[in-house]
Amino acid sequence: MSDRLHEIIAQVAMLHEHFTNKKELHNLDKIEQRLELEEEDVKEHYLTLLMQYYFQSNDLENLQKLLLQGFKFEMRFEDIKEAFLHITNETSVIEFLEENVVFLKDDIPPEALEQMYEFYQNNETLQPYLNDSLELIKKNRYVCAKAYKLNTDYGQFFINEDLLKSLQNDMPFLFK
Repeated sequence: MSDRLHEIIAQVAMLHEHFTNKKELHNLDKIEQRLELEEEDVKEHYLTLLMQYYFQSNDLENLQKLLLQGFKFEMRFEDIKEAFLHITNETSVIEFLEENVVFLKDDIPPEALEQMYEFYQNNETLQPYLNDSLELIKKNRYVCAKAYKLNTDYGQFFINEDLLKSLQNDMPFLFK
């Protein structure tokens, strides 16, 4: 690992701490203004990580701004779980990035499904906002296969019966 990478990581950490302390993490205009003082590689690394943060915190407005600038991040199921746990109204980054969620290929930790299930069950008033995102998550073949193998209440909650039948016929290796 080069010394420059260590330097970038340190600078990114300091920037993030600065914006967190000033409570400016969701003010992308101020962040970008401050980043004008930084070298391009630091700026690029920070905005890429910030995009992931915006996805996880369900901040669609700032996520869209960074997408329009050409930024992207490697989505993981952990990101989807965090975004789901931060849905509080009709705005959902999960719905916005629908195809990425449905086609995500990742290991699905049972704990993540359990947390999402409990969040859904414990927040009846949010359920109308959660339902569309939940349906997209259920369309992911890896979620469906993992949920089926769990044989738990929360596992059953994530099973998409039509998808399950299709996967059992076309992709039986997912169930081994």
